[in-house]
Amino acid sequence: MIKWIFLVLFVSQSVWAGNSLKEISQRCGPLSAGESPLYSSEFRWDYDIPSMLLKFTEIYQSSKRLPRRAFWDANMGVLKLPYDAERGGDIQISETFVQSIVRHVERALELNYVDGIFFPDMGHSHFLIPEKIMKEKYDRYPIADMAGMFQEMFTDGRVKVLYHTAEQLKTLDENGNVKNDEKIKWRYKTRNIVGDIEPTADLIVLQNPASKANTVSEVPGYFWWGGGFNLSAQKDGCFEYKAHGRTMYFDVSMFDLISNPDNGQWGGAY
Repeated sequence: MIKWIFLVLFVSQSVWAGNSLKEISQRCGPLSAGESPLYSSEFRWDYDIPSMLLKFTEIYQSSKRLPRRAFWDANMGVLKLPYDAERGGDIQISETFVQSIVRHVERALELNYVDGIFFPDMGHSHFLIPEKIMKEKYDRYPIADMAGMFQEMFTDGRVKVLYHTAEQLKTLDENGNVKNDEKIKWRYKTRNIVGDIEPTADLIVLQNPASKANTVSEVPGYFWWGGGFNLSAQKDGCFEYKAHGRTMYFDVSMFDLISNPDNGQWGGAY
């Protein structure tokens, strides 16, 4: 059984700061020759909170960024998300989409729902599409035009984005019970957060008592679209957000992390 918890939040104006297309165009380039791609093998399972925060700082300050991430196409004058060429190619995204995701990130941090914007914590998303809208609209897109479908979804205020947080945080003890720690209990309780694609969106927290890890994977009345976008904060990232009085940056990609091909370590996806 899924419980919806509605939160009345104030509307922050910070999502607009630093995230106009003009400002993004000056900051947001494609992968350059001098960068190091971020690999899933950078991370491990079962972090405690201090070690997860240390890892976040390490990744943020490093040169490692999401490969195939959103970038400004200077020739066309648009912001793009790289996508599968056989499914329509790059997805054009708008200020509305960017400001909505920034809003989700900032509010999740303000409300202490997350501790880091990267794979081990708030690093991936899914979509909740009203079943009626899915049948009438998005089901009509052929596989060859999935990019067009995403482009339309990313400006559709009826579509909700769900983030599974605390992805690699150890929340359960050896007996499968939530650890007896108030911070861990809070992170376990708030590990399914949902926001509309709307720059002034509020956040909703979902619960799934039937899941040992409190993981929501379906919501009544909505079609569950499992493959969303991925997030990772890094000092040179494309998109600006505010966190605890600091200005920080993150990247967005439609592609899951892979393991480093040079070391053969775990290659799990989001």
